[in-house]
Amino acid sequence: LVKDMVSLTRSLVVLFAVSLPLSAANEGSISRSPSRLMRDPSCCKSQLKIGGLFKGKDGFEEHAINPIFMKIDHIDEWLPCDKYETPLTWRGAMVGQDETVLDVLYLNSPRASQKNLLYRQWVRAGPRDLLYFKPKEVVAAIVTCGGLCPGLNNVIKAIVDTLLKTYDVKKVWGIQFGYKGFYSLPWIDLDCKAVENIHKRGGTVLGSSRGGGPKENMDKIMQALTSNGVNQVYVIGGDGTHRGANLISQEAARREYPMSVCGVPKTIDNDVAFIDKSFGFDSAVAEACKVINCARIEADDSHNGIAIVKLMGRECGFVAMYAALASNDVDICLIPEAPFSMDKLCEYTTEVLNKRGHCLIVVAEGAGSHQFEGIDLGVDASGNKRLPDIGTYLRDEMKAWFKAKDFPAEVRYLDPSYQIRSIAANPSDSVYCSTLGSTVVHGAMAGFTGFSCGQVNHRYVYIPIEEMCDPSNKVRVDTKSRAYNRMIRCTGQPNLL
Repeated sequence: LVKDMVSLTRSLVVLFAVSLPLSAANEGSISRSPSRLMRDPSCCKSQLKIGGLFKGKDGFEEHAINPIFMKIDHIDEWLPCDKYETPLTWRGAMVGQDETVLDVLYLNSPRASQKNLLYRQWVRAGPRDLLYFKPKEVVAAIVTCGGLCPGLNNVIKAIVDTLLKTYDVKKVWGIQFGYKGFYSLPWIDLDCKAVENIHKRGGTVLGSSRGGGPKENMDKIMQALTSNGVNQVYVIGGDGTHRGANLISQEAARREYPMSVCGVPKTIDNDVAFIDKSFGFDSAVAEACKVINCARIEADDSHNGIAIVKLMGRECGFVAMYAALASNDVDICLIPEAPFSMDKLCEYTTEVLNKRGHCLIVVAEGAGSHQFEGIDLGVDASGNKRLPDIGTYLRDEMKAWFKAKDFPAEVRYLDPSYQIRSIAANPSDSVYCSTLGSTVVHGAMAGFTGFSCGQVNHRYVYIPIEEMCDPSNKVRVDTKSRAYNRMIRCTGQPNLL
């Protein structure tokens, strides 16, 4: 009976989730002005009631939730036009014009109640029957910005192949070296032959850079786009890059220029709001484990050997934490979310050396920020705060500490950051990137704009860029989470503060 009710519950959730039309489910959810598109979350709510949910020993009950509808802007809202029938023949795979999905629902969960979770209703990603753009009139531009990440070329290839092979669009341009390439560098003609083998190499064939974005160069970028007849822009990058994409989308709306601007979220740190994980993360963790294994050998083959491996993670420690879990060899893992005392770190390292003869430490690049209070190194071209080198700091401090204690120790330091971020995507990320690339094209062809895409609860959805980049939606490692506590159990480290 319970199995039957679980099956029924799943059916009911899907049924209710797709029954709220995008045009009417949350009427009045957009307040629009000529210069800016604004979303009012307080208006994006509706009530959903689900009956027959198992409540434990008390039987079954009706449960009501108030999901927030994550509305995606559509060009048709300010520039209506006739729609075109899709050229796709695989009709069984079409997504409903108004199809949405819900977040996972938690019932009888004290932990979920304590976290005061919000439930969201997402626009389902995928191909639709009706298109805003006539494929033969589509001129697209693709740009990659920010740091490198495994899978960038896979996403580029998927976008190009979907545009040309699936929709047979007029033209696809590649923009070189980030936003500045729109107005200062030649554009590259991208066809299927040009991207045929790019997925086999790391990095991005378009090149990448920071800065030069629309906040300071909007007129230059819009002039380049409009003069070349571009009506779809695909931006692959992180938080700052997406903010720039949203500015371009808003400017196109202000000018009433029919252009879809969309993004694929890229960050090796895995700190994108809402989505299950960012592309390249699995590849980064796998490569980090190779370095950790080499570091373990270095430490193991030295008398009282200490090996320190610095991994990516400016403000969150997902790469370091999951690499420590995956390798199962790490003695101490330091992440930005868990401050530590240098003295306690060295004292525990001594314990590990006395017990095992070596100690392996993994540290995220943003860990130990409290050790550098008062130090300001400015910001980079993307506006990110420049960080002092925690890896060399730990190496030097530990050498000095053990020397002062007259304790013989050999300290090795490995920084594989550039090695890791420049590798090709592994099979898991390759599949993920391919799906993201094709999925974002389907959204643009349908006329959505100002959105990014990703997996939420294992379903591909479109995400409003404004919501994804909202500072209040920061993603960090929860030191009370099961994943973090599994890592602590794996390393055996105590509280080091």
